[in-house]
Amino acid sequence: MCASSSEKDLYGVLGASPSESTEELRRRYQHLVLKCHPDRLSGHETEVGLKRFLEVDAAWKILSDKNKRRDYDLQRRGTIFLKQNERLYTHCCRCGGASSSQEEAETVGGQSRGVIVCCDTCSLSVYVTWTNPPQS
Repeated sequence: MCASSSEKDLYGVLGASPSESTEELRRRYQHLVLKCHPDRLSGHETEVGLKRFLEVDAAWKILSDKNKRRDYDLQRRGTIFLKQNERLYTHCCRCGGASSSQEEAETVGGQSRGVIVCCDTCSLSVYVTWTNPPQS
């Protein structure tokens, strides 16, 4: 799943940067949760606070988990994910489109040396090569 340009930046939701430690993110999360918790607000502020509270909580659930945070960071950078021993390659393009391909590019001695991964939205194509081809 690729992040769309309209998707919130989870670090921005917490007012943080990607270089901050989990403990620094925790402090920001705790501060924001106390500030916008619906039980601490009244009237119209309660509805607005609840939306903000849920947004902050959702960001924290991803950024507090080591594996989810790594996956989120890779997705933000547009990293290409390779499934080991499979010929499926996916990439979240900077335009917000998804890219995937099973199209092998160059073969040398009957062995595939790479694959072309094309965005389904823009014209970006990435040529992925490997030194040890995946086993069929």
